[in-house]
Amino acid sequence: MKILVADRDGRHTRELSAQLKALDDAFMVILAADGENLLDAVQRLAPDVVIVDMARPDRDGLDSVRALNAQQMLPVVMFVDVDDPAFMEEAIAAGVSSYHVGAVALPAIKPILRTATAVFQRMRGLRDRLSEAEEQIEARQAIEAAKRLLMTQDKMSEPAAHRFLQRRAMDQQKKLAEVAAGLLRDRHRDRKIGDTS
Repeated sequence: MKILVADRDGRHTRELSAQLKALDDAFMVILAADGENLLDAVQRLAPDVVIVDMARPDRDGLDSVRALNAQQMLPVVMFVDVDDPAFMEEAIAAGVSSYHVGAVALPAIKPILRTATAVFQRMRGLRDRLSEAEEQIEARQAIEAAKRLLMTQDKMSEPAAHRFLQRRAMDQQKKLAEVAAGLLRDRHRDRKIGDTS
């Protein structure tokens, strides 16, 4: 497991790194450079897990986590020294997989890292399924809208409109939803041209 340690004030980085290495040979610990942006460090070092250690809840640090999850989702474990329930909620919303207040006995870090990875994988799976469901809904809506357009403008029956889209999809070797979206775009463009002429 390749672990990137990013310490907001440099207090714990080297100590945490040394103890992680001593704890498990499977841990490959890498450090963000002093002052390096979290997103840049992740792109440069390609870790499996990120540990963010900060003395106080820091919303600038959360912006980095948010930016990371917008571009390249990874499990993020966060340690803070000060309890702040509102900040914890913001951290989870920003994409932190595991949030901890106060010093954690280092032998416990191993299950924390594994749990954070498992939680992250589950959440990513749920997001992927949600995204897939949304794509299917959009595809169905495009197909239904294209059929309605054919029924209204070309006076086709619903089965005939569906067969028309299927034939065009086969001819163009495209998905039915792509053909439907293309038809809607073309008809919309033609209507705009007609309105301006």
